[in-house]
Amino acid sequence: MKKSMQQICFVCEGNTCRSPFAEKIMNKYLKQNNITDIKCCSCGLCVDKNSNINEKVIQILKRYNINVKSRKPKQLSKSILNNCELFITMTKSQKQFVNAKNVFSFGEMVMGEDIEDPYGGTMELYLKMANQVDEYCKKLIKKIKLVKEKLS
Repeated sequence: MKKSMQQICFVCEGNTCRSPFAEKIMNKYLKQNNITDIKCCSCGLCVDKNSNINEKVIQILKRYNINVKSRKPKQLSKSILNNCELFITMTKSQKQFVNAKNVFSFGEMVMGEDIEDPYGGTMELYLKMANQVDEYCKKLIKKIKLVKEKLS
């Protein structure tokens, strides 16, 4: 029996910047487009359990009317690997660390570049990352809608 809810997992290094931003933005766009059978989550390859979502990411998410006060990073685990149908890494090199069948870099999914880690950088670097992720999420939504149209 096929699961009715499909899970997409965004993966980055520490799960404090890129992947949680992608998760929040993509879930917002899924909701706006009435796509109710797909949900996104995120995790990291090398998580510091004492860290939190980056303060600059929190500020940028507010611009999208997404309020996040805190969010503990999640480590990629067997449970996540078993519960998600698709894994999207932020760079091509991160793919080798995700032991699953359906692993693509975000750039590969939308014919773009890797999303570089802004960690420790200026707000300008974080905004560049956010704009890139936002653009890629919009492209991914278009692809999902096309597939759904063909299947209906």
